[in-house]
Amino acid sequence: MIQRIQTLFLLGVLILITLMFFFPLAELIDSANNSYSFIYRGIPSLTDGEPMLFKAYPIAILLVIIVLNVLVTIFSYKKRIRQIRLTVFNILCMLGIMGLVYYNVNSQVEVLQAIVKYSLINAFPLVGIVLSYLAIRNIGKDEAMIRSMDRIR
Repeated sequence: MIQRIQTLFLLGVLILITLMFFFPLAELIDSANNSYSFIYRGIPSLTDGEPMLFKAYPIAILLVIIVLNVLVTIFSYKKRIRQIRLTVFNILCMLGIMGLVYYNVNSQVEVLQAIVKYSLINAFPLVGIVLSYLAIRNIGKDEAMIRSMDRIR
């Protein structure tokens, strides 16, 4: 399992997407110089006792789906076709994360009349897509090698 290069690519995706839970995705600065951090759950209020200013639960749900999907993909190493399908689904989910973050942040820019500064963390799904593509290529190579071995017998 761990000795295959595609597993290392998928572990890279897992690490990158997991890091999105711990860092802010964007920072919004309004005209009164109040700074709001947009995290994976939304925008928390400036004071502790109040509810969140904006809730972005679809982003949180999609991040959890991606993490669980990568874990299932890593541990289904004996079923290579399923691995390819799950990785393609993961790529689509990462594209969805990028779109949801952009949409939610821009919708709050209009509401708060703020300036947005995107974090470097927003590039992680894009890097994850590239790593997933590399994993698909290597899984396909393994499948082709296994099928060629079956032909020789």
